[in-house]
Amino acid sequence: MVLVRVQCPFDSCDGMGEFETDPEGKIIAREKGHVELDKFQKVGKQLLSGTILKEEFLQCPVDEAHQYTVLVEL
Repeated sequence: MVLVRVQCPFDSCDGMGEFETDPEGKIIAREKGHVELDKFQKVGKQLLSGTILKEEFLQCPVDEAHQYTVLVEL
């Protein structure tokens, strides 16, 4: 596992969230709010079958109101 830093997706916010993931993991989406995978599929971000995803729900350290979801392809 490696520690990954990802920038908050809210406009003009420079906060960086952190989470642990597989070293081969690749961030494929950052969305504002707590987003379930079903919503990603509905908005056209459905992935090829067989892809393993990990959802991370983060809170910005700069502004606690900024909550966001990161999808990681493993």
